[in-house]
Amino acid sequence: MRRSAFPSVTALVALLAASACTQDFDQFEPELFPASSASGSGGAGGSGGDGGGQGTTASTASSGGGGAEQCLNGDDDDDDGAIDCADDDCGGFACVAVPEDWQGPGVLYAGPAAADVACPEGFPTRVDVGGRDLLDEPATCSACSCGSPTAECGAPEVRVYRGDSCDGLNVTLEVPTDECFSIQGIDPGSYSGEAPDADAARCAPSGGEATVPPPRFGTEGLVCAPGPDSGGCAAGEACAPREVDAPFEQGVCVWREGERRCPQGFDERHVFASSVVDDRGCTRCTCDADGVRCAATLTFFREAGCEAPIESVSFDGSCAEDAPSAISLSADVTATGSCQPRGGAPTGEVAAGDDRITVCCAR
Repeated sequence: MRRSAFPSVTALVALLAASACTQDFDQFEPELFPASSASGSGGAGGSGGDGGGQGTTASTASSGGGGAEQCLNGDDDDDDGAIDCADDDCGGFACVAVPEDWQGPGVLYAGPAAADVACPEGFPTRVDVGGRDLLDEPATCSACSCGSPTAECGAPEVRVYRGDSCDGLNVTLEVPTDECFSIQGIDPGSYSGEAPDADAARCAPSGGEATVPPPRFGTEGLVCAPGPDSGGCAAGEACAPREVDAPFEQGVCVWREGERRCPQGFDERHVFASSVVDDRGCTRCTCDADGVRCAATLTFFREAGCEAPIESVSFDGSCAEDAPSAISLSADVTATGSCQPRGGAPTGEVAAGDDRITVCCAR
């Protein structure tokens, strides 16, 4: 079983040190977009615009003597004495109070392939918050195969007859394999032999290796947050855009590990799984040895010590007439046939883990 976790949001930089909220949202409603703040932020009442149309653009036209005001970098870019949300040029931005124990603010993307989505200008911090709707992608298994068969075979038995048609007086000889067996004085007229039984037949299996695709969510969550220097707001507040451009969700968002209720004022709730449990793999390859048999070959020799071979015949149960005049014989036993491979099928699944991240947005 494999467990993988998406990067923890708690490992982020203390996002926007000025954003650490001191408000208790169980006691009063937060003012998300105040018209002004103790530091003189532009907010909704700023003279730089009516709060619409700027989306996630971080810079505005300059009304001072410097360059264009960058509304999320913590600098007075146009030299007019006002920074970010406190600058009238940043009318498309407002100060947002971040609830205690939550991180933010940021903008949320929820859709496929979040890794391909670029964060807007002025939002350099990417937070992968996990996803929803895990895709069902089973493991791919390499084919199973079986090696050459082996078997433990019994000693072959030869029935030797004095007559030439496998009738009359006879004697049964158990011929040790890979040894020379003397039949001097027996003088067979005919003979027959059965192949020995196969005991513990087997083949060595191979294959069944799993190729497991990375777990993927149908919907992936990405939060983009401003850098830690955005300013122009009172303590406990952070500068954020009023409107958000596609493909990002509308609204300013905060987030927190765990499955949580949204704080007051951030009513749009998104819960993402931030870890997965992956036990996908392949069933073990095995070999069915029912097709393995033992075969025996009998060789007659003209001389003792299995010298000067005369002929070799297979043990097939039939009568071998006109047995050669032999002094010794030997038996050779081998395993024949093949094994049927089994297994190598995809197994297991990938499921969302217990870890969650809750993202709450205010429109």
